[in-house]
Amino acid sequence: MRHEFLGDSYDAVKRLWSQLLGSWATVYAHPRFIPLDLRTAYTRLTMIEMLPDKPRGAFSILNDPDTGITMNAQPSSCTTHVSIEQIAYQCRSSGARCVITFDQSFKRSKAEGDNATQRHVKLRALTEHDIRCFYYASHATFLFASVSDNYMVEAMSLLVRGGIPQRRIELLK
Repeated sequence: MRHEFLGDSYDAVKRLWSQLLGSWATVYAHPRFIPLDLRTAYTRLTMIEMLPDKPRGAFSILNDPDTGITMNAQPSSCTTHVSIEQIAYQCRSSGARCVITFDQSFKRSKAEGDNATQRHVKLRALTEHDIRCFYYASHATFLFASVSDNYMVEAMSLLVRGGIPQRRIELLK
């Protein structure tokens, strides 16, 4: 999250996740991606607090990198991207019901395919790590991931009941 992007329309979608999922599993932002001097404003705008060391109760994690998900390995301190392996690790080790990741990291090369094809590749890569996942595909694209089939079904259901059209939910084909 960069200073110049605070308040863009993507933040409204993040606030929506907090509202739709909050009673099921409180959404916390991973602090790795939010600069210290932005955290108060970020929380006020999105209604998402920073992930505590020991969250209480059911919770979800929001990864909010500057760009999104990469297929390449990344150091754990990288703030522009998060890797498939890091998301899989969070799903398995954090105790979160769901890991939500902002993703605008799509290559424009025809060789890589269109955005839908690239999302499909990322979904497949996560399932190879035994992670269940789906995308919310819109102008603000987010990947939802979990170790549990039930949690993914519940998360999708909450989004659809909250008014998200089913056509915006992309599953692995």
